[in-house]
Amino acid sequence: MVKNVVILSDYGYIEGGAGRVAHETALALKERGFRVLFFCAVGPVSETLINSGVEVTCLHQTDILNAKSKLKGALQGIYNRKAKKAFLELLSGLDRTETVIHAHTWTKGLSSSVFAAAKKKNFPVLLTVHDYFLVCPNGGLFNYPKRTICEKKPMSLSCLACNCDARSYPQKLFRVARQRKQNAVLRKCNNLSYAFISEFSKREFLKRYDKIAENKRFFLTNLVNFEKDRFRIPCENNNTFLFIGGLTEVKGVRLFCEAATKAQVKAVVIGQGVLKEELEKAYPNIEFVGWKNKADMLPYLEKTRCLVFPSICYETMGLTPLEMMAYGVPVICSNLSAASEYVSAEFLYDGTSVPALTQKIQEAKAMDIKPVSEEIFSSFDQEKYSKKTYIQNAVNIYKELLQ
Repeated sequence: MVKNVVILSDYGYIEGGAGRVAHETALALKERGFRVLFFCAVGPVSETLINSGVEVTCLHQTDILNAKSKLKGALQGIYNRKAKKAFLELLSGLDRTETVIHAHTWTKGLSSSVFAAAKKKNFPVLLTVHDYFLVCPNGGLFNYPKRTICEKKPMSLSCLACNCDARSYPQKLFRVARQRKQNAVLRKCNNLSYAFISEFSKREFLKRYDKIAENKRFFLTNLVNFEKDRFRIPCENNNTFLFIGGLTEVKGVRLFCEAATKAQVKAVVIGQGVLKEELEKAYPNIEFVGWKNKADMLPYLEKTRCLVFPSICYETMGLTPLEMMAYGVPVICSNLSAASEYVSAEFLYDGTSVPALTQKIQEAKAMDIKPVSEEIFSSFDQEKYSKKTYIQNAVNIYKELLQ
């Protein structure tokens, strides 16, 4: 019987999409009456988590990129011994016949040492595959300098020789060292099971590492945030094309800006990232509003005709398209994203092509979009992506792992 769930996450606050799912999982399980323990490396811990009654253990370390000493940061990233010791102590107070560990993120703070601790204590672990760090040193199956998908065999000689990192080749070598240690740890963990969040990401993962037993593979779609009392945004009255996400190369924001400009449409970018200053200068016709919380984002959503989701990397799921579709907003989507699984074919385009994206934006500008929006809104499966369904599916997996 499942009584305790331990959530593993690098950060005690919401740092990204995977971190958000980790937090929401912890909060929802606590609401269901489970004892929930949240173990993280980097603080501060969010007030929401603290006030929820979730038992938080935070090591108050820095993440590996912000460590004062590069050597200490590298050593922590490769194998965080402090995290292993603290996690062993935490697990010593729990009954392994009543406890499941649910891991979300570990590469920026915790490291693979927490999995070694779980194996030593023989606790079942469910690892949600939010990205590709389990197989790829840079986590993205992507060559960042060339801005292209990488199809090299991970950790092969050609992979090791390739300068694919977003920062530098020395950074790539650190990631290779981390991957080598991680592989040595995780691939010996017979207590480890995997939760895939899309068929797309599962396919790309297993193409590169297929040595996972069938009974260790599960499917657990992320929960989606939408209002209980959903309403349809009247897209037919709007002319704004919207981008929401990190302002980085892999998210395709540069392609969005170029395509929206060529299509001569009104465009708004919501998000922060390293490209913000450069793109603001290059595209004065586009409104960059920074990151917004959900309440502050709503006025922009209500003026949106289409969301554009132009990732040029293999996105594992993409929560933003589903959140927008809950409002009946059509999504123009790259075929390189797992979001392509639930976006209508007429709104998909070749993710590497600016002309193809420009054409899709022009088509959406000209079409009678009201019936499209109404169909998206009415057919959205609210129950499938609800918190209730997500938690029930997770709990069912936990039970199976304990059996």
